Amino acid sequence: MKKLKKDMSSSGRSDTSDKGAFESLDEYEASAKYYDIWTEDFKEDIDFYVQLAETAGSPILVCMCGTGRILLPLAEKGYEVTGVDRSSAMLDRCAEKIELLDEKIQERIDIIQGDVRSFRASKRFKLAILPYNSFMHLLDTEEQEEVLRNIAAHMADDGLLTIAIINPKFTRMGKALYHAGTKLTPQGEIISRFESWDYDLASQRITIHSFYDISRQDRQLRRVTTTFTLRYSSYREMVEVLKRCDFDVLDVYGDYSFSPFKNDSELMIFLVRKK
Repeated sequence: MKKLKKDMSSSGRSDTSDKGAFESLDEYEASAKYYDIWTEDFKEDIDFYVQLAETAGSPILVCMCGTGRILLPLAEKGYEVTGVDRSSAMLDRCAEKIELLDEKIQERIDIIQGDVRSFRASKRFKLAILPYNSFMHLLDTEEQEEVLRNIAAHMADDGLLTIAIINPKFTRMGKALYHAGTKLTPQGEIISRFESWDYDLASQRITIHSFYDISRQDRQLRRVTTTFTLRYSSYREMVEVLKRCDFDVLDVYGDYSFSPFKNDSELMIFLVRKK
């Protein structure tokens, strides 16, 4: 892997202090610790991005790349890929995975620690990806436009951008706690995850409270809690903000099988082209 580049505008955060049996972690540190456990079986979007890469070619930009769930398979397929993320905890885990790859694959990967609103790279990308609700971490229209304009500035002429977010249907309205699943780790830990979603209709924000109950035979039960906020957007809002930022909407899909978007689709996956 080429040397990690750190953008000085980065605002990655982590809190590694031990707070006993009950811990409250920074959202990005917690995501780094548990993200791979909860997404290891979710691969349906990878083929979608590989097919787009076959159309667009290299180099590819993966924004908010996290632990490399999308970035690494693209590099393994032969594409030159740059990942950007502000979280040092997430990128540390990504780097651990990259070190296990063949040296030729590592040479196709660049990682930048920085804010997607303001990072700088010398390349011009043929495909940019905002995967798996990452766009929802931008909590107002101004942030969304900053990100889209910065991405556009890094794209080749006629470059493609894809953004995948949920189609808001308010199926989890209210504060009820629900069980999101239980996983067994290679270290013998049993992790049960519970979530509560709070909706603020005025600000179009969802606050997600996650509780991880972690148990193993030789230790007492631990509970780790995290809280983070997302902003949902309507179909019309997305079309308008993309147009304001000089993107032409080519297609909108309702799933990762390239099915047309419908009112009851679970997802809104936008494929747009830089003007």
